[in-house]
Amino acid sequence: MHISYTSGKRNKTLWDKYLAGDKSAFGELYSYYHKSLTAFCLSKVGSLEIAENAASDTLIKLLQYPNPEDIKNFENWIFTVAKNVCLTYLTKAKNRKGLLKENYKFQDNHEPEIERKYSTDNLDSMIRSNLDGKDYKIWQLHQQGYENYEIAEIIGINEKTVANRKSAARKILKDAFKQLNNE
Repeated sequence: MHISYTSGKRNKTLWDKYLAGDKSAFGELYSYYHKSLTAFCLSKVGSLEIAENAASDTLIKLLQYPNPEDIKNFENWIFTVAKNVCLTYLTKAKNRKGLLKENYKFQDNHEPEIERKYSTDNLDSMIRSNLDGKDYKIWQLHQQGYENYEIAEIIGINEKTVANRKSAARKILKDAFKQLNNE
């Protein structure tokens, strides 16, 4: 067997189908992981648009990967690729900004409202203010790619409790994002 993670039968079944050549399984994997990869990438790049693009690029890299059967831990692989894609985006943005500074004069601190609203610091502050200490720690570990059983071991609580608290945190954060979007 090629999978060593325990995140659920559905993911394992989709992954097995994909490895067997089922093209529709990729679409399901894409749909299933795009949102969590976007959230993960958002924590890295601080821009929702770039995070969505990075998540899509990550999943396309899976489609283009020549030997998917060699991937031992799919979720670990996909989030590691996402991290690297985000670093590439950040490096390119830094290089572009450097070229612009060398060649053009522009106002440095002119930041559009959307960028200010969705900056990494503002998002982290919003998440921290909406989740209590333990839930915030669970959320951070989740965003770093840890599985429920790993989070449970780190924090010293039951794996099912981790899953329940993540679910409750998603609802709280979804409502907070809606409110942020309406400001």
